[in-house]
Amino acid sequence: MRLSEERTAKIARQMADALLDEEHVDLEIDEDRFRFLIENKLLEQLKLEDVIDEEAAQWIHQHKPRLVDGTPEFEIELDKIKKTLADTKGYVLY
Repeated sequence: MRLSEERTAKIARQMADALLDEEHVDLEIDEDRFRFLIENKLLEQLKLEDVIDEEAAQWIHQHKPRLVDGTPEFEIELDKIKKTLADTKGYVLY
């Protein structure tokens, strides 16, 4: 995960507060619970992206061992594989 849990929690609080301040949501749950749910969803998505990254790297190492980590060719192939894996998992990479 690229962000620390503390940073993720801060971002989740900021997202929740912005949604609440702008009245984009009408809660039937406690605001703290809402923040907690946003934080958990954010963490879940970040962890899924980490899994996709790892699976893509493993796939390349197994199927295209001639590619060297960090080279432009490796990165291009990694991006292709990550997109394919993300699509199969219903995840959108940015």
